[in-house]
Amino acid sequence: MNGFTKTGFYELIYKNERFSFLQYIRKDVICDVCYITLKNVITGETMTFDKSEVRSLKIAGEEANAS
Repeated sequence: MNGFTKTGFYELIYKNERFSFLQYIRKDVICDVCYITLKNVITGETMTFDKSEVRSLKIAGEEANAS
C-alpha cells in the first residue's frame, strides 16, 4: 500500500462491503498488523481497516496495489 497519495478518492471492498469517497489519512503498523485509516468525505466518518481484510482498492477508476 505504498501507492497512497495525499490527494484523490479511494473505493475499497472490505469483508465484502463496499466503501466509496474515501480520502487517505494514514497507515499504522501495530503488533505486526497493518491498518489503513480513511475518511469518507461525504459523511465525515473516519474508518480504520485491517489491510489483510481489504479485497479490492481503487483510486480514480484504476486498480491500486493492495499488498
